[in-house]
Amino acid sequence: MSKFFNELMESVQQMNEILRDESQPSPRPENIEPGNNQVSRSFLSRSATNKIRPSPTGHPAMNLAPNFPDDHAMQLLMQLLHEELGLPERKTISLNTSINFDLGCEGADARHLMEALEEQFAIDFVDYDAYRYFQPEGFDVFLKRRAKGRGDKVPLTIEMLYQAIKAQRWDTRKLEGIS
Repeated sequence: MSKFFNELMESVQQMNEILRDESQPSPRPENIEPGNNQVSRSFLSRSATNKIRPSPTGHPAMNLAPNFPDDHAMQLLMQLLHEELGLPERKTISLNTSINFDLGCEGADARHLMEALEEQFAIDFVDYDAYRYFQPEGFDVFLKRRAKGRGDKVPLTIEMLYQAIKAQRWDTRKLEGIS
């Protein structure tokens, strides 16, 4: 338990240092330039095989698909997903990886993730419906009496999140047309 706590505290200290070092508010897609390294890439170092290597703090390695974007917005998104969900060590992550089906994000984890996305990237979630993608927290006593259109869940992919970050807006029809 203390090892976990020490790693958690070290991550918090690193994030605080990053926030202090940045002279600008959180990066917006229009301010992102290729090769701009404002955020520490301690666990996001790529090798020639497109594999993210583990950091000295022991974060797991993750494999990225060959067509995975390598811009600043995607690096920030992957860092956030790693912190909020913990990305799988042995699974290849692609743009079509769904955070609700493939990564098992549901309930409170999903709510925290979407709040973090809104806060860090200033996304306007006016058209977002959590029930479309995620199961609610706890036991759903009205499982058989769901509102129309809220039965089957739709995959929410990394590409959908990436496109929403770039547009700074959640447009359900446009984003679901991606996958």
